[in-house]
Amino acid sequence: MTSPPTRSVATDFLLRFVGVQLIALILAVVLVLAGYSAVARQYVKSQAIQFMDVMLSVREYTSRKVNPIIAPINAVSDEAFLPAAVPSYSATKVFEYLKLNHAYEDFQYREASLNPTSPADLADDEEAVLIRRFMDDPSLKELSGSLKTSSDHHQYFVAKPIRLSKESCLVCHSTPERAPRSQLRVYGRKGGFGWKVGDVVGAQIVTLPEDAGLPAPSRFALLLVAAIGGLSVAVILLVNKVFSRLILRPLFGVMRMLNGENMNDALGKRPDEFGFIARRIKDLRDQHLE
Repeated sequence: MTSPPTRSVATDFLLRFVGVQLIALILAVVLVLAGYSAVARQYVKSQAIQFMDVMLSVREYTSRKVNPIIAPINAVSDEAFLPAAVPSYSATKVFEYLKLNHAYEDFQYREASLNPTSPADLADDEEAVLIRRFMDDPSLKELSGSLKTSSDHHQYFVAKPIRLSKESCLVCHSTPERAPRSQLRVYGRKGGFGWKVGDVVGAQIVTLPEDAGLPAPSRFALLLVAAIGGLSVAVILLVNKVFSRLILRPLFGVMRMLNGENMNDALGKRPDEFGFIARRIKDLRDQHLE
């Protein structure tokens, strides 16, 4: 009698299927994570640009509506300077109120200058590099990218140049002699002067974590592996069940017939190849007995 097979085609198939599933899982994780990084960068950039647009609108409103009302008061007042007339001051204060909203607590906003009126607006080394790039290239409208920091979250920034575009700004920024007395009393005569129309005098800089509003890459990867892994296990179990019903059971039935057992009624009624083989084995066996 022929000895039974030492290897199972079904086992080989399932092992290969599991291997393919594992490779597909690894490739899916790698590709999705790569796509996630690109999508996350674009999402964070759009958030930063939208926030920048809000600050630009605040500056424009202050310049058009608030400054014409308060600037004449500052020009003749011997009392304290009213900074609400200054667009950069208004934008900074609005940002402080926005920070009270949980959705904006990770944002940072700066209006930095190499020659500021207020010492608080003096650019640091990284900000100075950005400002000089705008000064060196008048056609440059925006800069963006990553900032390496000591924290666990890398920061993404969007910067736009602050260009002196209105003659009215020269009242406060041309020479100390033209500046309001109230301004000199608060900020002194050293900073914020010598500006000219068309000059880049600073930069607006919005900074936020690269994963702001998104799950951390490590957590996202864990969720992804769990989701795809769970789906893969479900597919393997389903395939195993279907394969067992459609292939393994009739195959074992044919093998039992080859070992001399009688044909199972269900196997003999099958319209597929296994039913055909089983019936042929039965016919050959009946012919042999005759």
